[in-house]
Amino acid sequence: MNIFPEERDLPEGRHQLLKEYVMTALPDEPKPARPRRKLLRAGVLVPALGLAAAAVAAAVVIVPGQAGNPPAASGARDVLLVAATSAERAPEGSGTYWHITITQEGKPQQEYWYKKNGQFWLKGEGLKGEGKLTQFPVKPQPFSIGALRMTFEELRQLPGDANSLYEKLKSAVAAGDLRTSAGELNAEQQEWATMETLLSLVSEAPVAPDVRAAAYRALAARPGVQDLGDADGGRRFQVPVLDGQETLIIDPETGKLRSTSVWAMLSGGTAHSSGPVTIATEWTDQLPG
Repeated sequence: MNIFPEERDLPEGRHQLLKEYVMTALPDEPKPARPRRKLLRAGVLVPALGLAAAAVAAAVVIVPGQAGNPPAASGARDVLLVAATSAERAPEGSGTYWHITITQEGKPQQEYWYKKNGQFWLKGEGLKGEGKLTQFPVKPQPFSIGALRMTFEELRQLPGDANSLYEKLKSAVAAGDLRTSAGELNAEQQEWATMETLLSLVSEAPVAPDVRAAAYRALAARPGVQDLGDADGGRRFQVPVLDGQETLIIDPETGKLRSTSVWAMLSGGTAHSSGPVTIATEWTDQLPG
């Protein structure tokens, strides 16, 4: 299974394409100042995940209560476990296109349609095409899943067990030669990068229900995840990521992410917003007319 490290900054040439085709209007106000970590990668791609897992001796197993690293608070853990059960029971659906709708109050709605080979279309006021369906000019490519890159087939092969899923993702991050401008990621930063990958699995990624449930269970066992109490549409959580702390609202009754302040775009990059963003996903067989 080829799981490649994701570049925080897109390759030369893609910057201008994204600027021209994905002129998002979401983060129009700067977030409070905080240090931004720029992820880079070496020219060599990460080896296949199966080989990486065998080669990386320090594979991490989720064990609640590890010394020096307490697990998520019991409230957060319990709610996320309920969300996992709900996600596991949800019907998966099927189709040709993975349809993602991104909504923020007071902003134009954005929609994306991804084929299983990574090609995609977009539509929305403020995007290229000004409300008309537009195909982004890219060749088939892996999806960006947090700090990693995976094909649709690789996503479908991810394990539905929380420990196994976390081990694979953490091993891939550790073997991926990810680095900031200050150098290679340390152990804590690798943990945060893995957290971003788990968040992608519960929000935008086209994964099977058991894998989404496993991602919730993995998050439930991670240190630093805090339950901030009731919120409109579910429970509000704070999650540590590479760029700091991000908030999201999860509905434990449906197992769906209701809103978030940061998300990893399947086409590459991480998007931040000054306000809560709602992400809805579904399979469909048709592009809009």
